[in-house]
This record gives sequence, C-alpha cells and structure tokens, in this order.
Amino acid sequence: MSKIDISIVIGGPQGGGIDTSSNMITRAFSYSGFPVISVREFHSNIKGRHSYVHLRVKDEKPKSFRYPVDVLVALDPDTIFEHFEDIGKGSKIIYDTEFETSDLSQARMIMRDTAQRIKNELESKKQPLNIKGVLNLMKENGGIPIGIPFSKVVTSVVSEGPATRYFNTLGASVTLSILGVDKDSTKSAIKDIFGNKEKVIEPNLKVVDSSYDYCETNGFKIRDLGKMPAKKVMLLTGNDGAAIGKIIGGLRFQTYYPITPASDESTILEEHDSIKWLEEESQNLKRGGVTVIQTEDEISAITMACGAALTGTRSSTATSGPGFSLMAEGISFAGMDEIPVVITMYQRGGPSTGLPTRNQQSDLLFALNTGHGEFPRIVMSSGDVEECIYDSIKALNYAQRYQLPVIHLIDKTLANTTEVVDSIDPDLVPIIGRVSPEKGSEIKRYSLNTENGISAMGTFGNNIFWMTGDEHDELGHVTEDSMMRDRQMEKRFRKIETARKEIPVSEMAQIIGDEKADITLVTWGSQKSLVIDILDDLSREGIRAKLLYLRMFQPFPSEFVSEVLKKSRKVISIESNMTSQAATVIRTNTGIEIKNNIVKYNGRHMTEDELLSAVKKIIEGKSEREVLRNGA
Repeated sequence: MSKIDISIVIGGPQGGGIDTSSNMITRAFSYSGFPVISVREFHSNIKGRHSYVHLRVKDEKPKSFRYPVDVLVALDPDTIFEHFEDIGKGSKIIYDTEFETSDLSQARMIMRDTAQRIKNELESKKQPLNIKGVLNLMKENGGIPIGIPFSKVVTSVVSEGPATRYFNTLGASVTLSILGVDKDSTKSAIKDIFGNKEKVIEPNLKVVDSSYDYCETNGFKIRDLGKMPAKKVMLLTGNDGAAIGKIIGGLRFQTYYPITPASDESTILEEHDSIKWLEEESQNLKRGGVTVIQTEDEISAITMACGAALTGTRSSTATSGPGFSLMAEGISFAGMDEIPVVITMYQRGGPSTGLPTRNQQSDLLFALNTGHGEFPRIVMSSGDVEECIYDSIKALNYAQRYQLPVIHLIDKTLANTTEVVDSIDPDLVPIIGRVSPEKGSEIKRYSLNTENGISAMGTFGNNIFWMTGDEHDELGHVTEDSMMRDRQMEKRFRKIETARKEIPVSEMAQIIGDEKADITLVTWGSQKSLVIDILDDLSREGIRAKLLYLRMFQPFPSEFVSEVLKKSRKVISIESNMTSQAATVIRTNTGIEIKNNIVKYNGRHMTEDELLSAVKKIIEGKSEREVLRNGA
C-alpha cells in the first residue's frame, strides 16, 4: 500500500490560469520522482465559470482519483463555494485572504442551481451566506483553512505588472511548499512551462521563492516529501496519445470541424506532425508529413477523409457526439464502398449539445448502429492513455486490412486525463498494408470471389474502377438485381467474421485480477484503471473479485464473455451512462442480463471512494443499482 497518497483539487475561473497551476504541480512532483495523474474538469463557457483540475500523487503509479481531497487550492471565491463537500479531516484549504469578504450573492459566475444548493446547505446549518460560512462548514468536516495574502506575497518580490498575473504560480507554489516538494523541482517546472521566455520566468521564480519563504515562516509545511529516483517519462493526455498513435501508424490525412473534446487531437497533429524521438520514422514523416484540414462542417470532414482514403492515403477524422451525428450518412457511404477510414469519436454528455465539456459513455450503441442500413464496421474503445496510442495504430491497421470504417471511442475523461507514460515502442504494433491490385488494371473492386470478404483495393490514378453510394456489382456499377444484392451484402459482412477470427481475443476483452474469483466487475473506457484500484481495495478487505474489461464491441467476443460471466456468482456493470449500454451489448450478444449496475451520468469522472462504496453495497446484497454523484 502506498505511503504517499495525495489528492489535490485546484480550481478557479475558466481561462484564469488553472492549467498553468496544475502543470506546475504535475511537473514539480514528476521532477521529484513521484508519479501523477490529473483530469481537467472545465466549464463550457469561454471564460469565467468555475473549472478545476483533480490530481492524485502516489509513490506508485496512480490509476484513479479520490475524495475527500488533501488540498483544495482556490484561485477564486467560487472554488470555495463549489467544493465545500469535497473536504474531510485534515484537508487544507488554500485561498486568498481577500476572499473572506465575498458573499454568495456576489458569486455571479456560479450556476443558479448550484448557488441555490449551496444556499440551502448554509441555511440548514445556520451559517452566513458567505465565504466565512462555507469555511465554517469545512472546519466542521475537519478542514483546515490556510489564508494567504496573495497580493502581499507577490508584491514583496515583483513590482512589474498586476499582482494577479502571478496568482496561479503562487497557488501552485504554496501547495507544493506545504506538501514538502523541494523548491528546485518547482523551479524546474516553471522553466519547463515557460520555455525560453526569460522575462516571464524570472518574476515567476521570485514568486516561488516568496511563496516557499512565507510557508516556512508561518509553519504551514506538513512534511519534507523528499525525492524518489526520477526517470525520463512522458506526461500525456488521451488526446496526445491518440495523435501520437496516428502519427506512428502512418496517418497522412486528418479532417476535423472544431468540437470539444475532439479538437485537441487535431491541433496536436497540426503542431507535431513528426516525433523527434522516433528517429528513422521521424525522417519519413518529415518527407511526408500529416495534412490536417479544418473543414466547414462534419459532413465535409467525413466525406473528405473518405476521398483521401480512396487515393491510398491513411486517413481519419475526429469528432464528438453532435458531429458524429452529422457524419452518419458519410459513414454509411464508407460502409457501402468499403472505404478504410478511421473515425475517432470522443464521447461527451448528450443529448443535443448536452454537456459539451463533460464526460459520458452514452454513444456506444449509436456507434454500433450509426448510419442507415446494415454494414460492417469495427467499434473499439481505449481505457488509458497508453492504450490510446496503440489503439490508434490498430484502428488504422484494421481499416486497411478489412476495408471498412473503424470507430475508435475515447471518452472525455480519458481525453483530458494526464498520465505518466514510461515509453512508447513504435514497433509494438506492426503496420498492416492493404490488398492492392497491379497498376493500370481494370479491377473488380467488389469481387465476390473471396472467402474472407476482402477484395483487392484500387486507388485513384492507378486503377480503373467505379464507385457509387448505390448497391453495385463487382465492378462498381449500379444494380438492383436481387441476387447481386444478396451476394454483396453477404460479402461485406464476411469481413466481420474474418476480423473475429483474426483479431486476438485479448484485443477484444481481458480478464484482470484473480481469474478464479466469482465476483466479476465489468467495465470499459476510462473506468478501467479505477476498477483495478477497486480490486486492490476489495482484496485488502478479503473480497476476491476480477475485472472483465471490454475493448471491442464489433466484432464482439461473445464466447469469451459468456464463459466468464457464466462462471461468476455476481456480476456488476460499471459505466458512465444512465442505461448501462455495454451491459445491453452483452445481453444482445450473449443473452446474459447483468442485473447489478453502477452508473454515473452527471458528467464528472468516477472516483475511487464512491465506486468502492457502491460496489460493496451490491456485493453485500443491499442494492442492485447505484448512481454515483461525486463532482463539482
């Protein structure tokens, strides 16, 4: 069990420098040798509303998040109001002493529903409707407020510019000082973040010195954390991982229309179309590069990606729920014409615009059924940042091998989670090429003379073939002949059976933990690592359980999943949606109904404390369905 386990939330106004503060904290701990995981929870408005970053630091690689926090860092009064329920015994609340005059009625950027809920809580506890009242609630729960005169600490060392410019540095520095991270690591983090901007680095380093001195003088320091052996690692988000994987996998053309949280992947590709540490591959990328196109809408994005794929180019697009809806017809076209295109689909809260910057896993059934008519597609999902890398390579490979659309699901929590990745092996997933005919030949692009459903694929400029969105014969000419229709439908669907036979079961589903345990937790996506932590927690209490982790939903590993579930005394589905969509897929493919379900649909990430409590209730027979509600 970890000796070091620190949970931190740093919050402030959207656009107010929270990312810089969290980056400082993350990098400083990393320089001290401590692994960090963080997730960004941000409001959908451009500037002003409450946003925060939840971090966890351990002396072993952290996999999940937990409440209550050990440190709450408030860069504005709203953070204190919004997170009063996240405090427990010993929690430190770092805030600017100027906030103490703030009244709830002045917190104009807090949502009305949230403000009313806070008001009701304060009134029920007979506390004043201001910061002092909330701090009193926190103290009742064991919290320890630490008021810092932000302006005074900054202006004692920096005179140029407004003091508020350095408040995010101060908040992070005070946190690191209190937790015992050595000052050199914090300064290294500052230099990392601001690069070669000496005029910016110098005053920020002064603020670090001032913050550490203030904490030392006032006795705020909890411990001397010391250092662990540091090694070279990468701090990557799910967006980073998907982009890196596509580059390694030979992507040459990506389209997108801006949408949260998918856009980050394309902007990363625009900024880094080659990777310096992939020496030989990097040279190839410099010659070829990745073309990234921001289109006028998502319909253009999918059809342009399809067009590029037909030239022989490895192509993909990235989008989220509303954009994916617009792509439905284009995905159908790719299905009819057997086009190898990858659609990276970042799931967020719906329906409609829904919760545009919040998490959900509610698009699984849509991905499996999007588009009109019936056509084969591969639908796969990633559960951590490292998987995002290798799964992006695999998605491009599957598209090429089976000549069909591949939908790669990444949920918002994973997209915005930063994890430590030790290394990347670009040769771990060999690149699979397409079946191509001789140059200049007229080809039967949709030849029926194939047992596996995969025909030779021509390319524009090299071969003569026809394309249409209508049903077609082997050459591609339009037909409504009933016999040809039957044979083409059956030919296309043979690809899924071929994929089912060729793709290893381990790439479709995995058992993690005690294989002989008769309690099985079932999940997919970003809950993977969290549930692994839950297995450890249960084991410490003498409860044996295992995880059935689902990675691919089409083709679905029906026999493997059936065998695992039939041997289980109790099965619990864990998903970030309201209707347990993966459990529905399991029932459809195996006939097995999972009666015990844990769900979360408020748009926030699941945490270890709430999930452990819910799992134990179900194991003890106290409940069959639990709804998780943590998160500001």
